Amino acid sequence: MSNLHTAYLRFKRALPDWARDGLSAVNQRLFARRTLQRQFGEWFDVDWRKKFHSLSEAEWQRAYDEVWKHHRNDCLEETDAAMIIQALGEAGTVLEAGCGMGTLAIKLAQAGFRVTGLDVSRQALQLAKERAAAAGLQITWKEGFAENMPFSDKTFDYVTCCHTLEHVKDLNKAVAELKRVARKKIVVLVPKQKFRLYADNYHTQFFEQKEQLVEAFGLPRYECTEIDCLDHKNEFQGEAFLYVGTL
Repeated sequence: MSNLHTAYLRFKRALPDWARDGLSAVNQRLFARRTLQRQFGEWFDVDWRKKFHSLSEAEWQRAYDEVWKHHRNDCLEETDAAMIIQALGEAGTVLEAGCGMGTLAIKLAQAGFRVTGLDVSRQALQLAKERAAAAGLQITWKEGFAENMPFSDKTFDYVTCCHTLEHVKDLNKAVAELKRVARKKIVVLVPKQKFRLYADNYHTQFFEQKEQLVEAFGLPRYECTEIDCLDHKNEFQGEAFLYVGTL
């Protein structure tokens, strides 16, 4: 991310909510759609939020394969991985649901966890496999959707789902699956965001308050904290929620 973009985000954060929302409304109405078309080109579906409910699994996979062909999306940094590993505690088996190009899965394996990475995109999984092999790590990679994971109940000690839950088609099904395959803990990292029709991502679920995340999982034992990722150098800059649920 450029220094200019970071400075712009700091400027927006300093504004009162009404002014920030007003600027966003003007941008959404007049500029956002055309700006995205110019920025990304034909491969990026600027109308994703209008149509995602009606897409088949095959269409969904093709869309994300196109994303990974054209864009290297890496939202996690060293500080994020360290927080997640600390939240998990002692090493064990872990599923990284929505592993993308394998950044967190690799960090978990390096920390001594026995890792399985799941993603909907074959392109992402291929990139993850290559990165893990280059690091000399043994990680199991699986293709599949968060809403219907190809694992038995309580397969993993832990499940992590970082910068992924905001991408799922059916939030309730995805959450139920995360809870189904985990034995001890679930760790989730999602951006703190309001809904915007046009944006430079394929987000479909929006968490404006941490209570939305807490209620979605419904676990009696949990911690949910807000973290500031504005100084990230990678894909994601902004505020986020880190949720740790104990089963």
